[in-house]
Amino acid sequence: MPEKNPQDAQEIEEAVVFLVTRMMESGHNPKPVVLHSVRMGMYLYNYSYEPDIVKAAILHDITEDSDTSIDEIKERFGERVAQLVQANTFDSTAGDRAVQGEECLQRCLEYGMDAFIVKAADKLENSFYVVDPVAARDWSEFWVAEMRHMLDVAQPVIGSEPIWQELNQQCHKLEAAIKQLEA
Repeated sequence: MPEKNPQDAQEIEEAVVFLVTRMMESGHNPKPVVLHSVRMGMYLYNYSYEPDIVKAAILHDITEDSDTSIDEIKERFGERVAQLVQANTFDSTAGDRAVQGEECLQRCLEYGMDAFIVKAADKLENSFYVVDPVAARDWSEFWVAEMRHMLDVAQPVIGSEPIWQELNQQCHKLEAAIKQLEA
């Protein structure tokens, strides 16, 4: 693994501090947004993805879960980070959860590889605590089907990327767990 650049680490830490500050000021999601977002960023950092992708991963939920705007992200972290966050932000006016998810995937397709890398890290990290086939089977089936769909759509774009491969392995495990419950 290549040596990490201290300047990159400083910029990534600034994104973490910004996220924590904004969530403390105006956060309104009961899930552990900060922990979730930092873990996502660390997956990508450890895979040596470039700093803008890592920063976007850390900030990907901030506009949904606080009073932070895309313009504030753009001003603080640049156009590219803001675009990646925008691509990964659900449009709550787009319809139900399935429609919002599909609309977000289409935006990731428009933005390209880097947006899908962030989306894959989000799906992977969420899969560890959102999916519980025993306690919430219907939700888990929906969520894993959504994950599989995302993997299928993203494969031509990021199928060779380590984050896609890790997400695919996790999806297979969850699909197998659900199938075992059917037996």
